[in-house]
Amino acid sequence: MELRWEPFRGREVAAVDFAAAAAAAVQGVLPCSDGERQVLLVAASIAEGVPVDLREAALCLDAASARGAARAVCHAAGCGAQAGTEPGW
Repeated sequence: MELRWEPFRGREVAAVDFAAAAAAAVQGVLPCSDGERQVLLVAASIAEGVPVDLREAALCLDAASARGAARAVCHAAGCGAQAGTEPGW
């Protein structure tokens, strides 16, 4: 992750190298649980096209992470982050 100053709004912003983070997680260099690794891989797939096995990802996610992944996919598809906001989710 890289932090920089955004001059137009006067705030700090962060940039993540998702491909490098995903590679580190897959290689075991980045300490994380199976679920955390799958969340990172889904994010890297959305952000940079890193291939992800959705079956494996889905089987490793807890309910909160599954909701977050579904919302991220909906957001990336331009639908907003509505998934997981319905009662019972």
